[in-house]
Amino acid sequence: MEERPFTIKELEPELITDMYLTFLDSFSDYEIPFRLTRDEFAKKFVHKLRLDFKLSAGAFNHGNGLVGFVYTTVNNYNGLKTAYNGGTGVRPGFRGHRLVTNMYDYLLPKFEHSGVQQCVLEVLVGNVKAIKAYENIGFKKSDYYRCYKLEAHFKPTSLPDGYHLLEVSAPHWERYKNLGQAKTSFLDSAPMIDLNLDNETVIEARFGLECVGYAIYQPIPGRISQLAVDPAHRRRGVGKALIYHIFRSSRNKALTIMNVANEYQDMIRFFERIGFRNQLDQYEMMLEI
Repeated sequence: MEERPFTIKELEPELITDMYLTFLDSFSDYEIPFRLTRDEFAKKFVHKLRLDFKLSAGAFNHGNGLVGFVYTTVNNYNGLKTAYNGGTGVRPGFRGHRLVTNMYDYLLPKFEHSGVQQCVLEVLVGNVKAIKAYENIGFKKSDYYRCYKLEAHFKPTSLPDGYHLLEVSAPHWERYKNLGQAKTSFLDSAPMIDLNLDNETVIEARFGLECVGYAIYQPIPGRISQLAVDPAHRRRGVGKALIYHIFRSSRNKALTIMNVANEYQDMIRFFERIGFRNQLDQYEMMLEI
C-alpha cells in the first residue's frame, strides 16, 4: 500500500522549536511580517494564548516534519464554550493539498467531544484564498474588525478638575458594564484577560469616587485590550487622558488597538481623531458545532 504523504495529529509541547520554525516559514510571505524570537513565540502562543496542544493540529510530511498547523485555545466567548483559532499556517512549498481542511476534519470531532459549541477565528479581509478555505469548512463571516496603530508622538494630556486616574489590580467587570463597554473580540474578552492579568495593566478614570472610564492594556508591546468611557463623561478629555497614560507608561510607543468592531463608529472616530491610523481590517468568522 502506498504511504500517505501527510499525517494529521495533535501537537505536543516537545515540538515547540518545530512549531516556531514552521510558523516563521508559513508567514514569510504574509502581508504583515512576523519577527519573533523562539522565546517570544512561546510567550505569545503557548503562554498568553494558552495553547491547548490536544485540541491543536499539525500536518506532518514524511521526510519534512511539521509543515502546517492550527493553534487552538478554548474559553468562554459570548456565553458559549469556544475553540479559538489563534494561528493557522502552511509552509509555502506544501500548499495546495487542502491541509487546513484536513486539519479541521481531524479537529472538529475532538471539539465536539470536548463540549465546544462554536469555533471562531479572524482573517485579513484581503486574504481571499483563506476566506474561501474557511467558508468551505463551514465558517461564516460574523463581524468586521478594524485595527489601529498610533506611530506619532502623543501630546501630554491632563484631566479636568475633579477627575483622576487610578491603577487597579484587576478589572471590575460589573462596574464596567455601565460604561458603554464595546463588544470585544475573543482575545480581548473578559475571560481571556482574566487568564493573562500578569501581562495586563488596568487603569480607571474616576470622577470623585465614581468610575467613569477605564483602559486595559499590555505595557510591553503597547497594545490596548479594552477602553471605554461613560457616555455622560465623554468629550471632556477622559479617553484622551487614558491614551496618554498608556503611551507614557508603555515600553513600545507605537500603540495598537486590534479588532474594533466596525459598528462602533464613535470609537473609530475617537481613535482617528487623536492620531491612530487604520492599519488593517479583519473578518471574524464563526462555525457552529
